[in-house]
Amino acid sequence: MIRAFLSAGAIGAALLAPAAIAHRGHDSLTVVTVADTGEVSVSHRFERHDLEPALSKIAPQAQPSFDDPEAVAALEAYLQRRFSLATERGQVALKITRRTLGASEIRIELGGRIKPKVKTLTIRSGLLSDIYPSQVNQVNVRRGAVTRTLRFEGSATKSVTF
Repeated sequence: MIRAFLSAGAIGAALLAPAAIAHRGHDSLTVVTVADTGEVSVSHRFERHDLEPALSKIAPQAQPSFDDPEAVAALEAYLQRRFSLATERGQVALKITRRTLGASEIRIELGGRIKPKVKTLTIRSGLLSDIYPSQVNQVNVRRGAVTRTLRFEGSATKSVTF
């Protein structure tokens, strides 16, 4: 009887192991849209189950919950430190314009302005790479009908030419 129980336990563990291995890595999606007028919008999208545990490191003095306004403010400050845009004319000032704290997705949106005839946009994205070593950040840059996709691992800087 004990032998049958142990065998059933071992079988159960073996069946659950693929589920543990199948857990996807941490990732985020950022969409940068550049309008012909020079208006720039940035939309950071995260899975809530990836981001909420990170709040304990992003906002150590706050509750690790999106119900705590201090944690949300610390997250927004963190995003502005770890993500930036620049052109050949200098840094692009970005300000928080909207936040959506959904049940499964967290979205923080920012806005800024560049000169309409800018040719190069340089992106620095190190979002959560200091917390999750396997973090991957995808940044889609849209200008007119063209979309360029950049992939960031770690803290890196990449440029897009229009």
